[in-house]
Amino acid sequence: MNEAGSHDVTTDQARKLAGSGWLKRVGHGAYCQAWEPLTWESAVFALQASDDTEMPPLWPGGQTALALHGFAHYMPMGERTTHLYGKEAARLPRWLSDADWAGRMVLHSEKGLPVQLPGSFTDYAPDGRAFSLQVSTPERAVLEWIAVTPNALLFSSELVDTFGGLNTLRPRRLQALLEGCRSVRTKRAFLVLARHAGHAWYGGLEPRRLDLGKGKRQLCQGGKLDREYHVTVPEAFLHAD
Repeated sequence: MNEAGSHDVTTDQARKLAGSGWLKRVGHGAYCQAWEPLTWESAVFALQASDDTEMPPLWPGGQTALALHGFAHYMPMGERTTHLYGKEAARLPRWLSDADWAGRMVLHSEKGLPVQLPGSFTDYAPDGRAFSLQVSTPERAVLEWIAVTPNALLFSSELVDTFGGLNTLRPRRLQALLEGCRSVRTKRAFLVLARHAGHAWYGGLEPRRLDLGKGKRQLCQGGKLDREYHVTVPEAFLHAD
């Protein structure tokens, strides 16, 4: 799949190729090879391939990236939602936002996680396809998920149970991402959830090297103050003195 005007194919050429049956129009300004199956992965690949910057303009992250890496804890019910992340000014093109074949797509901003942080991206090759996407690493993806999750859902079973399966995260990569993260809330919430999960990699983190801000923060209603990270959390997530 390509956007007209990219990959040395002009809009007029794309129209002619579509007229001859070589290309299929999939939306305003976008075409694919007539025999190419339409998937959200091919759409994201087209957007990444048409951008000539070093970092991807948008990418699968959060829950979606964790699922691609095999960390999905729950099977999605109803319409599938694909979570994409992008730079502050990123927008989904109309041909993609209007595409019923792509499912529901939600675009989030990077939320305090700069795109250039080391250990942010890795390649993912969809089954049976001859291309790969840049997607968030599991370490970045879990921080992205926390960053866009409202306080009321921070300690939900979906997020907490998924955390329980994240036993292979790399502490050095996590440390680098946490040190580069600009969101105090994201860092404190991550540390509370990571401590609660009890994975071995938590012991490899160095919270003292992180800028965790000052003062107390409230992460839930009716919780209790965690004395280690100075956040209000459900009682089950308190630090064991």
